[in-house]
Amino acid sequence: MSSTSTGYFRGRKTAIDNRDYARILSEIATLQRIAGGNFFKVRAFERAARMIEDLPEPVDDILDRHEMERLQGIGESIETELQALRTTGHSPRHEELLTQIGPGVIDLLEIQGLGTRRLQVLFQEAGINNVDDLKLAAELGNLRDLPSFGEAFEVKLLHEIEHWQRTRGKRYPLPEAKGLADSIRYQLLQLPEVDRAEVGGSIRRGRETIGDIDILVTTSDPIAVSQYFKTLPEVVEVVFDGDTRASVRVIGGIQVDLRVLQPHLFGAGLHYFTGSKEHHIQMRLRSKRLGLKISEHGVCRYDDPTETPVGPMDTEEQVFAAVGMQYVPPEIRMGKDEIEAAESGTLPELVQREHLRGDVHVCSSRSAGRDDVAKLLDHAAQLGYEWLAVAERSRGVDARRGLDNAAVQQWLADDPPDHDVRLLRGVEVEITPDGMLDIDHRLLAHADWVIAAIHHDVDDDPDANTQRLIWGIESGVVSCLAAPTGRRLGHDDGRPLYLDEVVDACIDFGVALELNGHPSRLDLNAQLAARVHARGAMLVVGSEANSASTMDHIGYATQQARRAWLEPRHVLNCLTADELLAAVRSLIQ
Repeated sequence: MSSTSTGYFRGRKTAIDNRDYARILSEIATLQRIAGGNFFKVRAFERAARMIEDLPEPVDDILDRHEMERLQGIGESIETELQALRTTGHSPRHEELLTQIGPGVIDLLEIQGLGTRRLQVLFQEAGINNVDDLKLAAELGNLRDLPSFGEAFEVKLLHEIEHWQRTRGKRYPLPEAKGLADSIRYQLLQLPEVDRAEVGGSIRRGRETIGDIDILVTTSDPIAVSQYFKTLPEVVEVVFDGDTRASVRVIGGIQVDLRVLQPHLFGAGLHYFTGSKEHHIQMRLRSKRLGLKISEHGVCRYDDPTETPVGPMDTEEQVFAAVGMQYVPPEIRMGKDEIEAAESGTLPELVQREHLRGDVHVCSSRSAGRDDVAKLLDHAAQLGYEWLAVAERSRGVDARRGLDNAAVQQWLADDPPDHDVRLLRGVEVEITPDGMLDIDHRLLAHADWVIAAIHHDVDDDPDANTQRLIWGIESGVVSCLAAPTGRRLGHDDGRPLYLDEVVDACIDFGVALELNGHPSRLDLNAQLAARVHARGAMLVVGSEANSASTMDHIGYATQQARRAWLEPRHVLNCLTADELLAAVRSLIQ
């Protein structure tokens, strides 16, 4: 939340959800309390916020029908705020309160430990209405004598302010967050009291960056599980402690929420806490048309005051079936085309790890890797692969351990190992600033698989970067363009370039583009992969592994492919080795 929250709906850049309306009404109630407003008006806005968040249909529909007055507790003044929010993106009462108190109070609402009572004390007795003034007062020891504060809380408050300043708006790369979430889930599953545990939220949807982590469990003893969760070695602070929910902050600052679900409603809860918000809006609209209400408590009849689920809800498949839909995979729950496709039963079969017959981007200890080729092939067999492209890095890619022309020639000439998994001998080369490849083209023509990329001397000029990539593609010996944008997940957006021109060159010269699963890349991401696919280019997924263990990174690339709605027929890794080799460089062979 920010000081511009009253313009939340301006331009309708995001879907309007009942929770958004409720959030503003709740914020008005809080601001009125801070300002010392009328108790009954405060309670009215609080009740209205709770009621609107629980409505089985969108507020917009009720406003369109001019039936808001039928809702008990929604008076004319609250309806006026809702109408203003919908039409202008602003709430007059909210802006009036911010003018009275100061817009900086919105930031204070985000700081852990500052409840409404303490915020009221800060404003009315100390005149504090922003984070900077609060921090200075705490550093000077001016808060400890205020009601509900004290010296110990003053020290804790400084810690919370520093955490807020450090992490405000911060998002964490998917691989980092998923590794942490999987570790916590595994530890919880070791408890005999835990029956099921799943990671929800944007991690499950495969979003590239994560704000926080949701872990959902069923258990016979919520208190014991919550206590264990709060004492995990990763935990540095307990943020919230309740009967069915606990929140902690772990090393690195990310917040992890544990939610206890009822076993017979686990599927409903997993669906709800997976999201996205836009998906849930569309699901509620569809449910309403069918006379149903859908929530974390399952699917029930709209007019059923007991809210009894219409059937079993322990799996997500049952939730979707209850509203007459195909099961929608988490990765494509975006509130867009998936709803219509699931209604008509035309959802695609998205690519899965099980569909992959091999990995196109691995290197061995011969160049920059840690494991020899034999160990890589053994692990490939464990993964169920038929083939493995081992692309040793050139000197231009890795100046310390990369191969020169003579070493590449030896690598390509060695006898293949005796193994059930077919080895494709490859090379990963640098496209130099002048557009050349740093290994002799005549050698590369004899390789099974050639990966080209830009790693060094990146230009700030999109024209220069685009031309450099296209020159490399036009060499006629490249099989795959790796990590096309060069972005570093969580650090930068990559090199400036004109991607469509690069994609067109790849199409013309039979070059596939890679969805790279390295934890620092996820490049191409889902959005760009869908764009590249729509343009007609070939796509592969690769792990960029330098060891057997890191070959599992291909899962991140596959998840991005799923988010791009790619099917097995759209990903070259699902072909046999001969089919793969025939698909690329076909124009020059």
